[in-house]
Amino acid sequence: MCGIAGLIHFKNNSTDDLHYLQWCIKTMHHRGPDSNGIWTNNENYSTAFVRLAIRDLTEHGNQPMHSACGRYVITFNGELYNTNDFTPNLIKDGIKFRSSSDTEVLLYSLIKWGENILPKINGIFAFAFFDKQEKTLLLARDRVGIKPLYYGLNANGLVYSSQYNHVINHPYFKNNSFLNSAVNSYFSFGYVAEGEGLIAETFLLPHGHYLKIKNNNCEQKKYYQYPVELSETSNFNLEQIIDKCVKQQLVSDVPVGTFMSGGVDSTLVTASASKNTTIKSFTIGVDDKHLDESNEAKEFANYFNTEHFNRHVQPAQLIKAIEDNSKAFNEPFADFSSIPTLLISEFARKQVTVALSGDGGDELFWGYPRNYNVLHTNHFLKQSTSTKLLQFVQERISTKSKTISKRHLQVKDIVEFYYQRLFIAGSAANAKKILQNYNYPTPFFLKQTQNSNINIHNNLSVMNAIRKLEMDLHLQRILIKVDRASMYHSLEVRVPLLDNDMLDYSNSINYTECINGKVGKLNLKNLLAQKTNPALVFKPKKGFDIPMGQWLREAITKDVQEKIFSMPNNIESFFNSKGLEKIFKQHLSKEQDHTWLLWATYSFVNWYNHHYNKY
Repeated sequence: MCGIAGLIHFKNNSTDDLHYLQWCIKTMHHRGPDSNGIWTNNENYSTAFVRLAIRDLTEHGNQPMHSACGRYVITFNGELYNTNDFTPNLIKDGIKFRSSSDTEVLLYSLIKWGENILPKINGIFAFAFFDKQEKTLLLARDRVGIKPLYYGLNANGLVYSSQYNHVINHPYFKNNSFLNSAVNSYFSFGYVAEGEGLIAETFLLPHGHYLKIKNNNCEQKKYYQYPVELSETSNFNLEQIIDKCVKQQLVSDVPVGTFMSGGVDSTLVTASASKNTTIKSFTIGVDDKHLDESNEAKEFANYFNTEHFNRHVQPAQLIKAIEDNSKAFNEPFADFSSIPTLLISEFARKQVTVALSGDGGDELFWGYPRNYNVLHTNHFLKQSTSTKLLQFVQERISTKSKTISKRHLQVKDIVEFYYQRLFIAGSAANAKKILQNYNYPTPFFLKQTQNSNINIHNNLSVMNAIRKLEMDLHLQRILIKVDRASMYHSLEVRVPLLDNDMLDYSNSINYTECINGKVGKLNLKNLLAQKTNPALVFKPKKGFDIPMGQWLREAITKDVQEKIFSMPNNIESFFNSKGLEKIFKQHLSKEQDHTWLLWATYSFVNWYNHHYNKY
């Protein structure tokens, strides 16, 4: 796992590319501490690379990597799991590989098949492939967005990097304005959704897409999207597909372990990995018995005979990690579960260089509590306006618990309703409390889902649509969290449950196989229950969480207050100061809980102070 950066000029170059790329290397050293390199054609293109050596630890795996003919050069961040699908054909063509790295396989595959190879690659990746003769550049990102790729584009040229701060600090973009739509996106999702960036003319390349730059023109194309309609039944059963995905992701020339939280998904990944070797598993525990799942993780570890490591952390250690959190996230990010992710990554890195995680299971197999009531909600939303309004009024004058909110009356259909369920503050109304000009964000992937063939009168179609929203919007926040937190400590994290084969398999599964009453991802739970203790599997999940609401009232109150009420002028204009003061007071007095909004604001200011205007 590594970091890449580079730029291609459309006009005469007036910037010091070498100095800029050296700065990029220095500021993403944590993504690749083992080696680095810069290459330029001394005309219009330059690229830089930092390496975390995983496969072929020799210098033959270093980058930028050039083809034997000298015409092509690649910088590649990620891992390919199916290189054997391509090497026989390449060897037949006379390619003589100088390394055992997946980078070299990707290089020659791109030379032979071009962008047509992208749908066939099984892996996690972001890469830049340059043709020195034609002066064309291909930038691409993996199917579901596990690896980052940011870019800036205007009439002067294109700048790209694994880190957003590199793009916005380049002279081509450093004086650009903040986008109100992106600020709204951040305070809705906790990150700026793909398809745009916080700064004008900057972007996070949507997952499953690539850019082709030729003759000073840039074209964005899609090569994959998670589908709405189900495919044919898979030839594999669930255990077989998990084993297949895990086995191919264990390929490494350095030690590999697993994150094992005590939950279902990471435990299944660990169980499968343990079939191939004695695996090291990692978890963290806390004093609070209502949050701590380290005992459950230990029980599962005993079932699968892992070499298990538990780090018991104190609140002071979590609070201290807030500073690292601000440094690690070079784009605005507001999910405070990144703090324990930083700590477990630091802990695991002392033993291994690669860790497998269980991310993706909830999204693929309807595992979240919000999934359960979708069909009931859809039934209500399909009724006439007068009927909905009557039920709303009847609930308000009765003593029964309230099941209908104003949002039920304001949305047009189940897709829009569920979309707002993904907001960090619960709804658009909450974000409006602190922002001056809040406009309902309609990100790239919401439009893609809305343009899909969704039949709101068909339960299967509705449930598949919300799964796509989970994959394209909610999952992205998790993937940003895991990548930035782990790479801050030079740890590569792989996600077998988001392997290509698992994506294809999941698309053959009907929601009725996964949801029973208020139990989701039933297929995964049943599989684990067969191998362990059903009582342990089906006990209510605690979910390791940190008491951020309490910290905002006590441990970090002073720092939060100073930061958000004396924020830089550049971003102050986006906020309603009176609204911000009101929610701060309400939170301190426990009148209302505004944890997410306050943390998002605090993180936004910290991001600005650490990463904006720094080159």
